[in-house]
Amino acid sequence: MQVLLSVGILFALGAGMCVAIFLLTTWLGPKTYVPGKLAPYECGIKDDGGPRVPFKNRFYLIAVLFLIFDVEAAFFFPWALVYRESLTQGGSLLLAFGVYLVFMVLGLVYIFQKNALELR
Repeated sequence: MQVLLSVGILFALGAGMCVAIFLLTTWLGPKTYVPGKLAPYECGIKDDGGPRVPFKNRFYLIAVLFLIFDVEAAFFFPWALVYRESLTQGGSLLLAFGVYLVFMVLGLVYIFQKNALELR
């Protein structure tokens, strides 16, 4: 109960500080609005169009493929840690990892056959 009370007090103090800082900056801050500062600005390039500029879907595809293969590669580390202990219990872990690796390589071959990584 004492832990919940201290967490609640900490949360209330944090929320109170956020509200206080927001109110102080709106009351005491400068009130001049320059049109140049209100214009959208992205990476040093002035905006030529609206917010609905066409964007290639290939970038999203590459990002998703990277995430998929990154997560799959993250499974290599725990397997490598328990591989030596699994040798005493049989080779089933090596067989399971081999099947997993075959599916991963087949997915990569499919991606290369479909030319999914080319930016056109």
